[in-house]
Amino acid sequence: MARRGSMKKVLIATALTAMVVAPLIVMALPPMNEGLEQFETQTELSNADLTVVIARIVRLVLGFLGLIAVVIIIIGGFQWMTSGGNEEKIGGAKKLMGAGVIGLFIIVIAYAASLFIMNAITRIVDTNTQH
Repeated sequence: MARRGSMKKVLIATALTAMVVAPLIVMALPPMNEGLEQFETQTELSNADLTVVIARIVRLVLGFLGLIAVVIIIIGGFQWMTSGGNEEKIGGAKKLMGAGVIGLFIIVIAYAASLFIMNAITRIVDTNTQH
């Protein structure tokens, strides 16, 4: 039981130290907005409407996921080519390529759905701002 009490003391002392030291560490960090203006001009997000910003972010994320799916398909093809006729390795490569193709299909459907939703939101916003 004595060990449990000392463990509590150590935990409390660590928490108190962290509460004192954490603000000092944060104040010592460089400003977080360095390069933000350059980022805004390159991405053209500062003057864009919220729906446009969301659409660009969704397009970027889905594009990145599509790239990952294509890489998975390529890795599966490479595994198949280097399998040396081993049926287990060929089966694993087929599963990997199948998963990549299914993932790519899901990404395309997600892109189409997000495009449809963004167009619908834009039409609703345009209709409401005209009246």
